[in-house]
Amino acid sequence: MADCLHMFRGYRVPPEAVQAVKQAIIDTPRRVDVKALQEIVLPTLVAVDPWPSTSRADAAARAIESFLFDASQAGLVKRRTNGWKFPYWWRVKSTGAVCR
Repeated sequence: MADCLHMFRGYRVPPEAVQAVKQAIIDTPRRVDVKALQEIVLPTLVAVDPWPSTSRADAAARAIESFLFDASQAGLVKRRTNGWKFPYWWRVKSTGAVCR
């Protein structure tokens, strides 16, 4: 993930923001605060060729979904649902997993 181009709907996420999101995921003790992660990414987005109907907030949300998917592939988080079947991300207690 470190050498990938992070482009979401025409907005680029700088490597510093990617690292900040990774560290925030790693530092999370239990439930991952998706809104807080979006607040990390949103001000750092660089407009390269934005899609006409896409806002910066939507691009940030897609970026966070991608980063959480990468973290789930690395074994750091799991997607769960609550009683109303709303999904959320939960930090897995593992010492060997790393976010790539």
